[in-house]
Amino acid sequence: MQLKNRFIKVAITMLSFALLSFISESGERTKIKVACVGDSITVGARLENPEKDSYPSQLQLLLGESYQVENFGVGGSTLIRKGYPTVWSQLAKIKQSKPDIVIISLGTNDTCGMGTCGDRKCWEYKDDFPGDYRDLIDSISHFSSKPKIWICAPSPMVLETPGLSEERMNGLTERKPRLQELIDVIKKLAEEKELGFIDLNTPLKDKPSLFTEKDGVHPNQAGYKAIAELVNRELMKVLK
Repeated sequence: MQLKNRFIKVAITMLSFALLSFISESGERTKIKVACVGDSITVGARLENPEKDSYPSQLQLLLGESYQVENFGVGGSTLIRKGYPTVWSQLAKIKQSKPDIVIISLGTNDTCGMGTCGDRKCWEYKDDFPGDYRDLIDSISHFSSKPKIWICAPSPMVLETPGLSEERMNGLTERKPRLQELIDVIKKLAEEKELGFIDLNTPLKDKPSLFTEKDGVHPNQAGYKAIAELVNRELMKVLK
């Protein structure tokens, strides 16, 4: 019975996406709007040309002209409300875009705190993470556009990346298990809310060639391409 119910939900989701692209009164096909919500990894930090090579930009190329992908990433953004900057300050802007699909990738900056990332305090409020994420999902679900939501396990912190300073290595060593703790929460929320889940962490683990040297968190051009491909693959399971 549970398997049957899941099949029905998948079928309904696929039908709803088929109806997203429709012919307007003027005879023009309306594009499916995709909102990519996240932090500097969504922005495309460390790239020479983020407007061209960020994962949302590369996702646009993969999805094609029937889609309109918009980048709502904010550098340093947190999921928790008490962080700064926080995704919550972007909510009105995201809502105004009337997205059909929302992809959320947050959690990396929420691992900052307790002596890491300078004087940022985020991890001190880690207990707020599940409730704040749940509230964010509920808020987006109530947009007038009724978007379909995918939530992501953030890309990994790769300690094998060449050129990491001792300070950077120590900070990432402390934050890496925190990120895994948040990923466990994100997975449970995806199941609880019956949302799409995209794992950007496991496929990129232990692949320093996909990350910016001396950084270990932000991907390089090839890494951002890999993220776009992972997102596209999961979307196509429903959209195709």
